[in-house]
Amino acid sequence: MAEQEPVFMIERIYVKDLSFESPNAPQSFTMAEAPSVDVGLNTETHEVPGSPDLVEVVLTVTVNAKSADSTYFAVEVQQGGLFRMQNIPAEHQPILLAVHCPTILFPYAREAVADLVGRGGFQPLHLHPVNFEALYQQAQLEQSQHTTQ
Repeated sequence: MAEQEPVFMIERIYVKDLSFESPNAPQSFTMAEAPSVDVGLNTETHEVPGSPDLVEVVLTVTVNAKSADSTYFAVEVQQGGLFRMQNIPAEHQPILLAVHCPTILFPYAREAVADLVGRGGFQPLHLHPVNFEALYQQAQLEQSQHTTQ
């Protein structure tokens, strides 16, 4: 019997959740101090019940812009993707899910963040590109250091 070809396809890309808060508006528009901006990333994967070849990957991007004593804005975007994975060897699946899927989703989340911040009355915030492969390798290294200690 011939071995079947591996399949990795994007089935759907969608916004799972959006949140924008500007708790100190309109005062935050007149503040002279430039805010510090903290960006957080998180990725979750879930099997889709009843569809063994489908995997949902959700990239969550959180952005908080604050001064010493005030919040300018807070944004959270959950960018989802539905990916078809068939005949992918088990050893290749983690890198697909932790590197390739978030790399596909990030530009959509980045655009949503810029749009939300702009609609909130602030200058659009364009997040820098993210090297998900480097983050994956760093996580693997940290995990191996914890298991050897």
